[in-house]
Amino acid sequence: MKSFETLLTRTLEFTLALCLLAIATIVVTLVVLRYVFNTSITGANELVTILFVYTTAIGASVAIGRGEHIAIPFAVESLPARGQKLVTLLELVLVAILNAVLFGYSMGWMQITGQYLMPATGLPRVVAQASVPIGCGLAVIYCFLRLVSPVSAQHDPLGAEAANRTDRSTE
Repeated sequence: MKSFETLLTRTLEFTLALCLLAIATIVVTLVVLRYVFNTSITGANELVTILFVYTTAIGASVAIGRGEHIAIPFAVESLPARGQKLVTLLELVLVAILNAVLFGYSMGWMQITGQYLMPATGLPRVVAQASVPIGCGLAVIYCFLRLVSPVSAQHDPLGAEAANRTDRSTE
């Protein structure tokens, strides 16, 4: 399981790096074309938007895998270690449930509106909309992996994250 998680994370991080490189390249190219040559590339702004949405969705799932999802730790930090462990477990379960529900709703949304075309590129909207179930599905996978494979202290949902909270509160 650990090797699968490592491979998944590395693959997604590489994909994120490529997306960010593509976004930067396209944006710089568009700026040069606009201000130096007074022209543009049709559909490039839509492409940047699509890449940004995928980067956000995939990046959020990788953050969950690292235990860096949104949290308000001040109340949890005041709990004893066992309470922190239980809250961390609850967080992972709730994040997984939320993403599973969003996954289901996004599939219906894509069926209803996915066939409409984007104005500049002419691509079906499902190309951009697919980022939602992809990101949510990856988030559920990471939550599952963190819950079932406490192989290392870094990914131990009932240990390391609670310990990290305690460490941060003493700084």
